[in-house]
Amino acid sequence: MSRPLSATDDDIMEAAHKVLALRGSDGFSVSEVARELSLSRAAITLRFKSAQNLKQQVLLRNAELFKGKLSNLKLEKGAAGLIEIAELIGGMTNGRQNFSDYMSKYASSVNDPDAMEIEQQRGQILRETILEVMPETALAPNDAADAFMAHLTGSLMNWQGRKNVSASSFLRERTIKWLHLVGIACDDHKAAEAK
Repeated sequence: MSRPLSATDDDIMEAAHKVLALRGSDGFSVSEVARELSLSRAAITLRFKSAQNLKQQVLLRNAELFKGKLSNLKLEKGAAGLIEIAELIGGMTNGRQNFSDYMSKYASSVNDPDAMEIEQQRGQILRETILEVMPETALAPNDAADAFMAHLTGSLMNWQGRKNVSASSFLRERTIKWLHLVGIACDDHKAAEAK
């Protein structure tokens, strides 16, 4: 295959995203990104300076895309907003194998301070969105947001063992039950209609 005359930064970032998703933080290499695009390793390194810088740029871009997805939601304060957040998170899993791979690679990111910092930023973006829609509860607002994030994580882990249900549907169902459990008013019929 002949080498293309050029690739845009977006092309390189997209290829790097694929490699990062496939190999994780520890297995990421500029050489593999270059192979994806049929470019030389040097062509990528000239633009992005290092594998670490390219990886960091991809992770920052992912965090910005995530922030964009959250900000595009028309969230109501209360149960409806929390359900919508849960559905978005469920919709982003892209299947059981992708979720398992993500969790495995997320664990390897813990050893990469730059990757971990960006993951923490992404978590903070989610937390702030949850705080915006979280109604008043018996818990302090930050504690309620933490409890909801723990619910999302635990529900996704639980979903791994379920068959014939999408992550989005499962998170929606579990979130409605969680809302009842913690005493947040949730009209089940209205929640079902919003689906």
